Amino acid sequence: GTLPAGKTQPSAVANSVPPSDTRKKFDAAMSLLARAQYDEASASFRNFADTYPGDDLTPQAVYWVGDIAYVQKDYQGAAQAFVEEIKKYPTSPRAPDSMLKLGQSLIAMDQKKEGCSALAALASKYPTAKTEIEQAKAARKDSCH
Repeated sequence: GTLPAGKTQPSAVANSVPPSDTRKKFDAAMSLLARAQYDEASASFRNFADTYPGDDLTPQAVYWVGDIAYVQKDYQGAAQAFVEEIKKYPTSPRAPDSMLKLGQSLIAMDQKKEGCSALAALASKYPTAKTEIEQAKAARKDSCH
């Protein structure tokens, strides 16, 4: 249902907002990303993740912080976001992607041993993530000799 204009829902949780409000904030960040406004999108996703740590969309927001950093060749920032996503939200649908990109980020920073280990561990940690496992195998073949 919808609430009449001017009425607010009482909340038992601090910083809790109706899901539609968090969705609007997330969608606004996605819109920035779609327009290639990477710095603004990254800041919006970071703010979203910090403001709504328990929201269902937060693992996605953290992933996008990392992905944007990766695209901008900020491999250190990317690795930090991907580690955060994997540690805080290990069952997120984006966790296998994060582990793949973590390995790629580490390799890009010339931390091959650590990167290759992350890529190798992906299959055992996320055995159903077939696409990511294939991509990790390809990345290992190219970079982990």
